[in-house]
Amino acid sequence: MKTSTLVGAGIGFLVGALVTNQMKSRPVTPEAALNTIKKRVSSKVSGSWIYTNKETLDLHGLAYNVYKGGFTRETPSGEEHFLFTVDADTGSVLEVSSTNI
Repeated sequence: MKTSTLVGAGIGFLVGALVTNQMKSRPVTPEAALNTIKKRVSSKVSGSWIYTNKETLDLHGLAYNVYKGGFTRETPSGEEHFLFTVDADTGSVLEVSSTNI
Protein backbone atom coordinates (compact mmCIF):
# COMPACT_ATOMS: atom_id res chain seq x y z
CA MET A 1 0.00 0.00 0.00
CA LYS A 2 2.84 2.43 0.79
CA THR A 3 4.56 1.74 -2.53
CA SER A 4 1.46 2.55 -4.57
CA THR A 5 0.95 5.76 -2.57
CA LEU A 6 4.53 6.83 -3.23
CA VAL A 7 4.26 5.99 -6.93
CA GLY A 8 0.96 7.91 -7.17
CA ALA A 9 2.45 10.91 -5.40
CA GLY A 10 5.50 10.82 -7.69
CA ILE A 11 3.36 10.67 -10.82
CA GLY A 12 1.21 13.51 -9.49
CA PHE A 13 4.30 15.62 -8.85
CA LEU A 14 5.67 14.99 -12.36
CA VAL A 15 2.34 15.81 -14.02
CA GLY A 16 2.09 19.02 -11.98
CA ALA A 17 5.62 20.03 -12.96
CA LEU A 18 4.91 19.38 -16.65
CA VAL A 19 1.65 21.37 -16.59
CA THR A 20 3.38 24.27 -14.82
CA ASN A 21 6.18 24.26 -17.38
CA GLN A 22 3.70 24.24 -20.28
CA MET A 23 1.71 27.12 -18.77
CA LYS A 24 4.87 29.24 -18.47
CA SER A 25 5.85 28.64 -22.10
CA ARG A 26 2.48 29.64 -23.56
CA PRO A 27 2.51 32.68 -25.82
CA VAL A 28 1.25 35.97 -24.45
CA THR A 29 -2.30 36.95 -25.45
CA PRO A 30 -2.84 40.32 -27.15
CA GLU A 31 -4.97 41.42 -24.18
CA ALA A 32 -2.20 40.58 -21.69
CA ALA A 33 0.34 42.45 -23.83
CA LEU A 34 -1.91 45.53 -23.92
CA ASN A 35 -2.40 45.39 -20.15
CA THR A 36 1.38 45.24 -19.67
CA ILE A 37 1.79 48.40 -21.72
CA LYS A 38 -1.00 50.23 -19.89
CA LYS A 39 0.50 49.38 -16.49
CA ARG A 40 3.86 50.85 -17.51
CA VAL A 41 2.47 54.21 -18.62
CA SER A 42 3.06 56.87 -15.97
CA SER A 43 -0.13 58.85 -16.62
CA LYS A 44 -3.75 57.94 -17.34
CA VAL A 45 -4.35 56.03 -20.58
CA SER A 46 -7.41 57.46 -22.32
CA GLY A 47 -7.47 55.02 -25.25
CA SER A 48 -5.66 51.94 -26.52
CA TRP A 49 -5.73 49.31 -29.25
CA ILE A 50 -3.77 46.24 -30.35
CA TYR A 51 -3.72 44.07 -33.47
CA THR A 52 -4.62 40.51 -32.48
CA ASN A 53 -2.67 38.91 -35.33
CA LYS A 54 1.02 38.27 -34.76
CA GLU A 55 3.56 39.70 -37.15
CA THR A 56 7.20 38.79 -37.69
CA LEU A 57 9.65 41.62 -37.01
CA ASP A 58 13.39 41.66 -37.63
CA LEU A 59 14.93 43.91 -34.98
CA HIS A 60 18.70 44.25 -34.60
CA GLY A 61 19.25 41.04 -36.54
CA LEU A 62 16.81 38.99 -34.41
CA ALA A 63 13.42 37.72 -35.55
CA TYR A 64 10.47 38.20 -33.19
CA ASN A 65 6.79 37.30 -33.27
CA VAL A 66 5.16 40.54 -32.19
CA TYR A 67 1.90 42.33 -31.50
CA LYS A 68 1.63 45.97 -32.55
CA GLY A 69 -0.67 48.53 -31.06
CA GLY A 70 -1.03 52.02 -29.73
CA PHE A 71 -2.31 54.10 -26.85
CA THR A 72 -3.18 57.66 -25.97
CA ARG A 73 -2.29 59.19 -22.62
CA GLU A 74 -3.50 62.35 -20.99
CA THR A 75 -1.00 65.03 -20.00
CA PRO A 76 -1.45 68.58 -18.67
CA SER A 77 -0.64 69.93 -22.15
CA GLY A 78 -3.09 67.60 -23.95
CA GLU A 79 -3.14 64.09 -25.34
CA GLU A 80 -0.04 62.22 -26.55
CA HIS A 81 -0.23 59.28 -28.96
CA PHE A 82 2.18 56.32 -28.96
CA LEU A 83 2.79 53.17 -30.99
CA PHE A 84 4.30 50.05 -29.42
CA THR A 85 5.62 46.61 -30.30
CA VAL A 86 5.48 43.71 -27.82
CA ASP A 87 7.15 40.29 -28.11
CA ALA A 88 4.25 37.84 -28.47
CA ASP A 89 6.25 34.99 -26.91
CA THR A 90 7.55 36.70 -23.76
CA GLY A 91 5.47 39.86 -23.34
CA SER A 92 8.58 42.05 -23.39
CA VAL A 93 8.12 45.56 -24.70
CA LEU A 94 10.42 45.94 -27.71
CA GLU A 95 9.58 49.44 -28.94
CA VAL A 96 7.54 52.46 -27.90
CA SER A 97 7.48 55.58 -30.03
CA SER A 98 5.60 58.85 -29.93
CA THR A 99 3.51 59.73 -32.96
CA ASN A 100 1.59 62.73 -34.22
CA ILE A 101 -1.88 61.64 -35.25
